[in-house]
Amino acid sequence: MTAFEIYQSKQNPLHYVAIEEGDTRENAEGVRTSQNLQFLTRVPDDGEPRIAFDPREAVSRIAKNGFYAFNVTITIRESADG
Repeated sequence: MTAFEIYQSKQNPLHYVAIEEGDTRENAEGVRTSQNLQFLTRVPDDGEPRIAFDPREAVSRIAKNGFYAFNVTITIRESADG
């Protein structure tokens, strides 16, 4: 099973970038060595969606761009009804 490496922007904690673990292409290495990003976590590519991360979309975008950039915004609610 493959996995994704998730990096977070140092300037904006709502911005993230995912790359495939073990990818040695230029864009992936650029993410790993970026002064603007910090490693956050590793996510297995088990095909299951997660809060704020869709592995199918990640695979598609990584194939196209070499990375998958996405934002996460959390809104606190007072109840489950909204």
